[in-house]
Amino acid sequence: MRHTKRFAADLVSATLLAAVGLIALTAAGGGDPYVALAGTAFVALVPFAMLNRLDRAIARKKRSIVMELPELLNTVTLLVNAGETVQGAIMRCADSYAARCAGSPLATEIVMLANRLRNNESLPHAMETFSKRCATAEVSVFTTTVLMNYRRGGDTFVMSLRSLNRDMWEKRKAMTRILGEEASSKLIMPMLLILIAVMAIVAAPAVMLME
Repeated sequence: MRHTKRFAADLVSATLLAAVGLIALTAAGGGDPYVALAGTAFVALVPFAMLNRLDRAIARKKRSIVMELPELLNTVTLLVNAGETVQGAIMRCADSYAARCAGSPLATEIVMLANRLRNNESLPHAMETFSKRCATAEVSVFTTTVLMNYRRGGDTFVMSLRSLNRDMWEKRKAMTRILGEEASSKLIMPMLLILIAVMAIVAAPAVMLME
């Protein structure tokens, strides 16, 4: 809620600043209608640009969480299989993340989850908060699996985590392939421009000789 209010304040401030700039630009242009029209279009685009940037940031955060989640699941599974409790496994993972992965979205959320558990918050409530903050389907499945099976413990819980871990690794592989394809498609235009430049450089001497 706090971040939403801050973003709304930034959005309003940027729009008002653009509107003031439009008024100043229109006055400097002597009331030229074309200048006013162009400025109005720019002011109207400011909120859309900020919302688009926010959407991209949220998408990057969710993608990063999904990419890091299999490693977290693997560690939690190993610790629980070794006899550690779910709460203890999460706290140990948080300590490890805080030491070597500070700043990543999942590390931040895991550290906050561990702090809530250390403050004697119940595991179901802490996990639900963790799931809402991450806002990804994969984390929701992880949270549901933990809450449905952690009281049973033993082999049943470990098998559930292992099955989920396999699914998460498959999703990570699929996402990696998609990111690779997107990166390749982004290189097509620069490579085409380079090809055109090379062809122009090679053809220029021949054209000059013909003249």
